[in-house]
Amino acid sequence: MPKPSLERRVLLGMVLAFGAGAGSLALSLYDTRDQLRRVVMNIQAREISAGFTMQSDPATLPQSYAGGELSYTLYSPEGQALWFSDNLSRPRRLRQPMSPEPPLFQMPIRSGEVINMAAPLADGATLMVAKRDVLERQTIGQLLHTKMQQSLLILLPICLLAFALIYAMMRWTLKPVQDAARFAQNISSSNPQPIPTEKLPSEMHQLAQAANQALDKLTHALAHEKQLVADAAHELRTPLTVLDLRLQQARLDERPDWKSIDADMAYLRQLTSQLMLLARQERGLDSQQKEESSTTQLSRMVREVTASMLALFDEQGRQVEVQLIDGMQVRGNASLLNTAFRNVLENALFHGKGKVCVSMRCDSECVYLTVADEGLGVPAERCEQMFVRFHKGTQSSKGAGLGLAITRQIMRNLGGDARFLDQRHGQLQLQFPR
Repeated sequence: MPKPSLERRVLLGMVLAFGAGAGSLALSLYDTRDQLRRVVMNIQAREISAGFTMQSDPATLPQSYAGGELSYTLYSPEGQALWFSDNLSRPRRLRQPMSPEPPLFQMPIRSGEVINMAAPLADGATLMVAKRDVLERQTIGQLLHTKMQQSLLILLPICLLAFALIYAMMRWTLKPVQDAARFAQNISSSNPQPIPTEKLPSEMHQLAQAANQALDKLTHALAHEKQLVADAAHELRTPLTVLDLRLQQARLDERPDWKSIDADMAYLRQLTSQLMLLARQERGLDSQQKEESSTTQLSRMVREVTASMLALFDEQGRQVEVQLIDGMQVRGNASLLNTAFRNVLENALFHGKGKVCVSMRCDSECVYLTVADEGLGVPAERCEQMFVRFHKGTQSSKGAGLGLAITRQIMRNLGGDARFLDQRHGQLQLQFPR
């Protein structure tokens, strides 16, 4: 079910506002006739009781006034009924005299055909004057009916004009929003233009800016994905060509070189696996490890990885030394941290020289793992380039140039980092959040 538009909601709000105003006016006029009746009766009661006291003769009081029959009840200053007229079966209930200034707000009081009003006397007594005010009731009713018709004739055009002006202002206010919506419909991967915010109302700026920020992130992500695909295609082209030539040669040879073919297949599998891992890390698909607060025994993991590579170090006549802090735990997925550290250790093994030393230190917030060798290291101006995917220090060297890029992305997804230290020999440091 489609949701109502903002324009319809505003129109509904306007109708409700006008309805509330009309209801308030009707409620205000509901009690007007009886209020006027009480005011008129109060004036008449004061005129009738002028000069009357407890000692006065009740016979001097008129039996009718302005065409309506009158009845009386006299109360002492203490509130005791002293006398009531013959046309009453019992005394009228004592009421407080009407205030000359009525309260700002009071609940409507519906009066019957007989209205009863208290008139204070000079000696402190109170004379209750009651009257069947047929003439006043009819006259006031006709007056209010006429005034109501006149008011409606005046107010109806004014309300229609106000409604039209508010509607026009609403359309004028919403036009920039509608223009921005039409502009957003034309946004595509080939036209990632940000939504213009110059003419938008200030209340819509925050939403438009958030949409533009999201669009900017998506644009960068799309460009990043395109570059990754292009780099991967370029990097895979050579090994696939070599493998294709070997397979064609194998068809012709009686004794194919299966060892070389297996090596090419292993390299392709490794490259494909690295590309998939890098793509996941760069998209943040494995970054949930950061929120899951999983921990890894870093000291044990480093020892296990180093031990698994001892045969490779022995094969090249290289030594590896490990200096760790026992029991050190860090945040992160053990498998990903294993991959990150293995890449760094392989980098020192295949691209460094001499003895490799793995050392650890920590502070209150981070743990630092440094892998150092005795090679010439990386020049300062090229340190950041070494973490760019498919970039290698020597193009003829082993590998695809993805290991350090994967390592840095894993570390940054954890809230840490990977960087080369500015030293005479090669030193690469991993920073782990504790």
